Amino acid sequence: MKNISLILILVFLQNSFLNAQSKNEKNYGKVTYERLLNFDSNPKSTSFTLSFNPDFSIFYENGDEPKEKTTLKPSSDDEFDVSFDVKFNASKYIVMTDFNRDSIKSQVSLFRNGKEKNYIVEEKINKVKWDLINEFEIISNFKAQKAIGYFRGRKYIAWFTNEIPIKYGPWKLNGLPGLILKVSDDKNEVMFSAKLVNIPLNNNSTATSEFEFNKDFDKITLTEYVKYKNQQIDEVKKLFSSKLPRGAKMEMTNSKSNDIELVYEETVKE
Repeated sequence: MKNISLILILVFLQNSFLNAQSKNEKNYGKVTYERLLNFDSNPKSTSFTLSFNPDFSIFYENGDEPKEKTTLKPSSDDEFDVSFDVKFNASKYIVMTDFNRDSIKSQVSLFRNGKEKNYIVEEKINKVKWDLINEFEIISNFKAQKAIGYFRGRKYIAWFTNEIPIKYGPWKLNGLPGLILKVSDDKNEVMFSAKLVNIPLNNNSTATSEFEFNKDFDKITLTEYVKYKNQQIDEVKKLFSSKLPRGAKMEMTNSKSNDIELVYEETVKE
């Protein structure tokens, strides 16, 4: 599945999406971001690429992320503590934003019915409401202005540049009058920072094509995604219970959520 997704991305990049024959070439480009998730003092870095034109962007994961293994440690002579983080040999994480269609589509993997399953999550664009702050700094040789916004349970501090007049940023963060170069939540648990900015993007190809997700993946709404995601704990519990010896018991304790999105809109029901 990874190879299919990667081929689709390469075709997409080499053709219509990056055919920057526009009066304003700064509306076409490619940015490499580092995403740093720092939950429980355990920072994890992942590289992503954002490619965009004036009305459309795709944000996709670069490279492979290693699987995490389940770990067992004794808590007493007859008990064991188990800690795990479910990882799959999944397709890459992709977020496609289409302002013309007021649409965001995300390629994700969930644990359902005892196995990994890939989905395309469809939702409307939830435009972040930003407050512009009269503070500036230089980021990647661009003059950037500070902005503060709230999105799905987190307060974000962003730095954007009017020198690249597009409304995109990493992940689902958007709506500023210039490209977001750096953004983090106020707890420094979620951080995105631009490492390489390729603006304007030149391409000799004249071919046209539209990006498409893998057609074998089921399409679900954001409401369904939240429901399935919340069911993963029970799914994993069933899986581990089936592996325990007869007579053994398993208890699960609640832990802090390590999700980027903590709160959803009222229209998204579990």
